[in-house]
Amino acid sequence: MRRATPRAAQPRERPAGASRLALRLVIAGAAVLVGASLGMAAECGGGRVCRCGDRVVADYTLPADLGPCEGDGLRVRRAVVLDGNGHLVRGRGTRGSVGVQVDGAASGARVMNLAVTGFERGLRLVKAERVRVEAVAAHDNGDPVARVGYGIDLAGGSSRNVLLRVQVFRNADEGIHVGSAAHENRIAEAEVHDNGRENVYFLRNHGNVLSRSRLWGAPTAVYVKHAARTVLDGNTVATGSIHLRGDSRDTRLEGNILQSGSVVLQRYRDKDAKIGLRAPVGTSVRGGRIRSDGFCVRAEGAADTTLDDVALDCPRPLVLDDASVTVLGARLASLRCEGSGRVEHGVRREVRFIEEGGKPVSGVELRRADGTTLGKADERGIHEGIVVESVFTCPEDRTQESEIVLERDGRARKLPARELHGDVRW
Repeated sequence: MRRATPRAAQPRERPAGASRLALRLVIAGAAVLVGASLGMAAECGGGRVCRCGDRVVADYTLPADLGPCEGDGLRVRRAVVLDGNGHLVRGRGTRGSVGVQVDGAASGARVMNLAVTGFERGLRLVKAERVRVEAVAAHDNGDPVARVGYGIDLAGGSSRNVLLRVQVFRNADEGIHVGSAAHENRIAEAEVHDNGRENVYFLRNHGNVLSRSRLWGAPTAVYVKHAARTVLDGNTVATGSIHLRGDSRDTRLEGNILQSGSVVLQRYRDKDAKIGLRAPVGTSVRGGRIRSDGFCVRAEGAADTTLDDVALDCPRPLVLDDASVTVLGARLASLRCEGSGRVEHGVRREVRFIEEGGKPVSGVELRRADGTTLGKADERGIHEGIVVESVFTCPEDRTQESEIVLERDGRARKLPARELHGDVRW
């Protein structure tokens, strides 16, 4: 007798209703996951407790730490007060995540007493204005391997905001990023340190101020690129350089103390053809001290740089490469030429023009030998301003004493610049 070949086992049919129910459950579960990934969240604040991903629309004080959040932390959507009450908003390092984001609709909001960690970006302002961020710590954000992520990010043209007493440290890339078109922001009394690349970065913006802050532990303390009218005032930089690059104009460094670092002004060719090759113009370094084991100031391609009564405590106070610098106050002990360049040594002087009997002579015009007008004596015969006494040129390594042309009523005379002080008889 032949044995029958067994047939393959056939699957048991499920009732149609059960299949539809399972499908609905799968779709519902997928919708929940998609919704979470898209950041669909509730409004919170006031009497409504905030959870990860929620939108803050009323004044709110955190009752406890928040997180770890799989995605974003909180999003501030109205001009409210978000008070962390000393608590922490924590993330899981998800790519693209933000700890606390303040949107343009929340212009005028206040974020305070809060710590943010474990996100790609800790605190982010997007198109926001007049936001006050006070006593916020943003630390250990970003991917330290990929070197991506900021502590505080001013993006989308966020302008006229105030960051006061913030602590920003150990973030993967930059500590504080002040991005394109983010104008007239003020950072004061901050501690920014040990961030991956730059502690503070100003990019393509104008009128931003960093004052009375302490910076250390990053290769670059402050980076200014294609930015105008940036002011660094009264800061202490324990380590790291202040680096001005490309089309940066009219930057003012006033009363800063660099304990172990340098100021670098550097030409840069941008990928944007509209910018092209540019170098900083009109930089002023006034007061304070720069101390370094190498050079104090390096100017590459920079024009109209002024070093005004700043103490330069370095083996090479100034390195010059195709740049022009005016030094006011004490003369440089030495400088190094690495290309063409020009250094003018000047002093602030008050001079009074008088006649034989001591009567003041008004209207005397002062000009440099190249024709540059320095101004006129007032009705008291007094002129006050900067007098360039000598000019040093590279690569000739030659110093030439300057002369001043004095002219009044068609009468002219030349006078060595060094003699232009006190009472000068006309």
